[in-house]
Amino acid sequence: MRKILLSVLFALVLLGANAQDSSTTHVQWQYSVVKKDADNYKLVFTAAIEKGWRLFSVTMKDDEPNTRILLDSLSASFVTVNTTAELKMPVTAKEPLLDNATVKYFEETSTIELLVTIKQPQPVTGVINYLAYKGNEFAGPEAVPFRFVFDAAGGLSSAKGGLQEAVTGFDLKRNAIDLKNPVNNCGGTGGEDSANKSLWTIFVLGFLGGLVGLIMPCTFPMIPLTVSFFTKRAANKKQGITNAFLYGFFIFLIYVLLSVPFYFLDAGSSDVLNNISTNAWLNIVFALIFLVFAISFFGAFEITLPSRFTNNVDAKSNVGSVGGIFFMALTLAIVSFSCTGPILGSLLVGALNQDGGALQLTMAMAGFGLALGLPFALFALFPNWLSNLPKSGSWMNTVKIVFGFVELALALKYLSNADLVEHWGLLKREVFIGIWLLISLATSLYLFGILKFSYDPPPAKLSTGRKIFASLFLLLAIYLAPGLTNTKYANLSQD
Repeated sequence: MRKILLSVLFALVLLGANAQDSSTTHVQWQYSVVKKDADNYKLVFTAAIEKGWRLFSVTMKDDEPNTRILLDSLSASFVTVNTTAELKMPVTAKEPLLDNATVKYFEETSTIELLVTIKQPQPVTGVINYLAYKGNEFAGPEAVPFRFVFDAAGGLSSAKGGLQEAVTGFDLKRNAIDLKNPVNNCGGTGGEDSANKSLWTIFVLGFLGGLVGLIMPCTFPMIPLTVSFFTKRAANKKQGITNAFLYGFFIFLIYVLLSVPFYFLDAGSSDVLNNISTNAWLNIVFALIFLVFAISFFGAFEITLPSRFTNNVDAKSNVGSVGGIFFMALTLAIVSFSCTGPILGSLLVGALNQDGGALQLTMAMAGFGLALGLPFALFALFPNWLSNLPKSGSWMNTVKIVFGFVELALALKYLSNADLVEHWGLLKREVFIGIWLLISLATSLYLFGILKFSYDPPPAKLSTGRKIFASLFLLLAIYLAPGLTNTKYANLSQD
């Protein structure tokens, strides 16, 4: 009961602290580093505490007021924190404000040392989360960013490859660089080319997503049926080809139009779409969406639009005109939603987490619509190609289930984003890698026919393609395995 009461009081204190003016920083931090040997360093964080204020110790528990030094997710992938220690003993006393709970704090100054092993010469970044108080006045919780950098040019303490003195916060200013007089006039800001590459990259990803949607059970069988409908019903071959091209174009147009509402969302704030990736609760929503998609792909249920809506659109598709062809394309988009919906959801979430906002989403949808609509036009132009299409069968259901495992992995990824933002510590690196390893292994076992679904029994003879993809997922599981160990091979980005 005492611990519960302390937690409640601590939460109330935090709320009160957040309501106060936090423009004044009562704790100033300085950073330094000592190289121990080849890969081991001592990161030193020194706090100058304003007179009368008290800084809580790192030895306080997680559910108590405390100080924590946290590496960001990228740095945590190649930095191992061996020990965390304070150079002097904190003051231990009972705090009346917290129901006479025992607290540990420092006055005037405090020094925290982290002994770390750094496996890559990359910037080490993170934040210091701390809470300080004076009487019944609290400062924080505050997150002060820090950054340590390797100096690749040599000189000073980095001449031997050591870690240079830390740059306070995220200030990357270099005295040797004259920003007002660059050596070359490159024209523009330098970000145009990378932005264009990003747009084309997401267009290609959207196109690949459309190809996946094309081979799903809801869409693939429609290709020969629709192409035959246009070529046989038309008065002549030219009209049949024209109608098929219109059909493919309208599919492309429909998916592009789906991105239009997001421009109105983007107009309200230029940062609203970019900030989604750092919002923990929205990332949890994304994780739940992907989880629902995965369960749907596993065959538990189908995600469909209301039948009344589908029937109304289908009725209009009987009109023998350009409008009728448009509604036929819309009918395909609606009927195939149970298969393409999760893929579209993946594109939507991926685009909303990019810097381009709504424009990224348009490029993704354009790629998706092009991949989905182009085959109808091409097969109408070259009807002999239809004979080379693989027959519809159980392999399409296999594709659907495999992407169910992929959606499950994506759900975990967005849940991990929320965990990193809120510092819950639920999905630590080893746990995350371990679950991805199990997902990869389960996918491999399913493709090999060892893991079975009651409604999707494995074929009597495994095809070559199925064996290849099963082996690839098995190799992915093997690749992830070292990440669970405490060895030099645990850093999966080293290769």
